[in-house]
Amino acid sequence: MSTEFDFIVVGGGTAGCVVAGRLAENPKVKVLVIEAGIINPGDIDAITTPARAFELRDSKYDWAYKTTMIDRPDYTRVEKPNTRGKVLGGSSCLNYYTWIPGSAATFDEWAGYGGEEWTWDNCKEYLYRPATYHDDQKLFSPSLSYIGENGPLPVSHSDLIAEVRPFREALTKAWVSKGHALTDDVHNGTMRGLWKAMNSIYNGKRSSSWVYLVGKSNVTVLGKTNSKQVIIEDGRAVGVVVIREDGTEESYKAKYEVIVSSGVFESPKLLMLSGIGPAETLQSFGISQIIDSPQCGQNLLDHPILAHVFRLKRGYGLDHHLLRAGLEKDAAVSAYRWKNAGPYTSGLLELVGLPRIDDRLRGIPEYEAAKAANGGKDPFGPGGQPHFEIDFVPMFSDAFQWHIPTPAEGDYLTVIVDLLRPLSKTGTVTLNSTNALEQPMVNINFFAEDLDIVAMREGIRFVDDIIKNGEGMKDIVLEDYPWPMPRTSDEAMNKMILERSQTGFHPCGTARMGKDLGHGVVDGKLRVHGIQSLRVIDASVIPVIPDCRIQNSVYMIGEKGADMIKAEYPNLYA
Repeated sequence: MSTEFDFIVVGGGTAGCVVAGRLAENPKVKVLVIEAGIINPGDIDAITTPARAFELRDSKYDWAYKTTMIDRPDYTRVEKPNTRGKVLGGSSCLNYYTWIPGSAATFDEWAGYGGEEWTWDNCKEYLYRPATYHDDQKLFSPSLSYIGENGPLPVSHSDLIAEVRPFREALTKAWVSKGHALTDDVHNGTMRGLWKAMNSIYNGKRSSSWVYLVGKSNVTVLGKTNSKQVIIEDGRAVGVVVIREDGTEESYKAKYEVIVSSGVFESPKLLMLSGIGPAETLQSFGISQIIDSPQCGQNLLDHPILAHVFRLKRGYGLDHHLLRAGLEKDAAVSAYRWKNAGPYTSGLLELVGLPRIDDRLRGIPEYEAAKAANGGKDPFGPGGQPHFEIDFVPMFSDAFQWHIPTPAEGDYLTVIVDLLRPLSKTGTVTLNSTNALEQPMVNINFFAEDLDIVAMREGIRFVDDIIKNGEGMKDIVLEDYPWPMPRTSDEAMNKMILERSQTGFHPCGTARMGKDLGHGVVDGKLRVHGIQSLRVIDASVIPVIPDCRIQNSVYMIGEKGADMIKAEYPNLYA
């Protein structure tokens, strides 16, 4: 195999596959993709079958990072595993599917870091480009076709499966009975209401970014291969050193550029191992400094979530269809195998709530003080963004609460309250050692700001009022599982949030865009400050966390980054 390529993409994850596939649209351009995991995800039933997504946590396809979740003076918690996809397609092969772009106001904040080309108006084309939207049953307005018309990734609304129709109707009724709106379109820059989720699923199969590489014979993928170091000569990235599965090292050269797309935890690690990072970190590990990049590995952002569970009346959940041996599960397996239908085609999340809770926050002293300090603007959503994404999974979901035993009988509802714009923004990724095969040290540092706990507490109370008191739901919801929620005590709720909160699996920001080295790791063209021919193109460049699941944004970054590269080489992409 040749050791020289036009472009090398280090990391075949969500964004990496997008970049490689787009660069390979010129069949004369040779692209190398370095991927640490397997390269045949389409052959793995647990990956392609929508309802089996929760099985992938802590599997051989999961990086399973050890992570400090909370690191406060009064409470610290370290956990493992924190899931990231270790497979071609990355976390697009392990995530929970939701296809949603975020609010225009949040993207407009990106301009302060990457320039005007990162505003909503200049990003939305790339948010729509990856997908082709399908509505085969014509259940939704044809106007939604703008969401994606010619992209390689098929997306569709959640299958509204018959088995949970009674639950779906009860929840919708309860939401409306409490005075909250419904919506069919959250892709136009405004997100508010209860929404029938759109997913990276079509025709009963998961859609992942590896589809960008299908049919591209000019793309070479090295699987089960770890990156060790970017080769930098005279201030220019010229290649990469890798470690193959058998432990041997190999070097590959790039004629034009090296693109680091190794993900939020691995990309800053690789930069630091290559001599690009905070000077004190490089010095402490004996790494020769090439660029003092103080923001490298800083600014780790993520969404804190609180998942909690209610027992439902029998027949309103999917537990018997998917979790337990019996006639219902046998029927579900048979329906999927022979008819490509039934519960296994479902991403399990059919309804998503996107509310603001201004009324509940108003009057809380800590909130009012923060609002005043923010010029009278709501600190969580000053541009009208939703405060929360609330996911309603009609089944016990152990992927978000692995410390709680899976119930042996009954039907359940898992409610996931996701704080979309937390004020805590001081997470970090740094080295554990100079061994490229050792995982980095990850500290998300949730709830460094007390007000995030207050907001989460009130968000839980908001949704639980709908579930316990809303028309329809109040008739089918039984008790909390596995123990009562202390809803009436602020102190007890705050303690519970620290003890039971988890990551929403939406990390970003560790190589963020910035105007200069003091502000970020890459510029608005995603070029690493101080190094020629080296870019970072993945979720780590995000400067302000999207107010929703970040999958669509990561695809957008891949699409936009690929166009930026093409623009610099008109001889290749006329």
